[in-house]
Amino acid sequence: MIERIAKLLNKAENAGTPQEAHVYFEKAQALATTHSISLARARLTTSTTTRPATPINRTITIGAPRRHANRHLVRLFATVGAVNGLTVDVAHNSTYVIAYGFPDDIDSAELIWGRIATQMVRFGEEFLATDAWRGDTRIVLRRRRYVAAEMTRQTARSSYYGAFIDTIHLRLVAAHERAVAEEQTSHPGTATAVALRDRDQAVAEHYRTTSSARGSWHGGRSSVHARPGSATRAGRRDAHRVALGGGPEVTGPPASLPR
Repeated sequence: MIERIAKLLNKAENAGTPQEAHVYFEKAQALATTHSISLARARLTTSTTTRPATPINRTITIGAPRRHANRHLVRLFATVGAVNGLTVDVAHNSTYVIAYGFPDDIDSAELIWGRIATQMVRFGEEFLATDAWRGDTRIVLRRRRYVAAEMTRQTARSSYYGAFIDTIHLRLVAAHERAVAEEQTSHPGTATAVALRDRDQAVAEHYRTTSSARGSWHGGRSSVHARPGSATRAGRRDAHRVALGGGPEVTGPPASLPR
């Protein structure tokens, strides 16, 4: 299944048009959803003499300490993971995450996230190099008053990543929901809903008995309140042209990330 997803992502990279690449990307997420539902349905009917798959937890490295991009990459992983049935704990410094879920779901999420992360960082740096963001403004709190301030390179990057991830989230959810609807059509009744509920309950129970996380991660909260500008528009645009290529061995962010 992972090989099939990787092939779809490679087809997206080599697509002749952005529209074709878009279709292959959503097919990859749809396949991950369909596979997850099939496994969940199978677990419901597994014989008591056969040991069914159980949730696990896996640590996934995000990046070196003190890199500003880490929190955005964490948010991207959490976005991909949520669509694929995972619960995520985050290191206090955003250098790694712990994913809780069924093995195949973690494999799918890690593969899809790695492809998107690589593209997000590269596209973001290409956009920043154009200097199109110069002159845009953001809202900051100074002396208990909100005032307009010029966008800096770092805040432009943050605004770009935020819009990029929001758009990716919409695409993933749409592909997931279509796959669920197709499964419900293929298997009338409550089988699909019961299978997904059983999967989510098993992951929740595993998380409850395994996680040692304390407090909440606030890295997803951006201090940048940007007026809709070039960074936001570019982030949304580039999220629709993600190539998602590079080979099935690419399962993480690039080695060099912007600070």
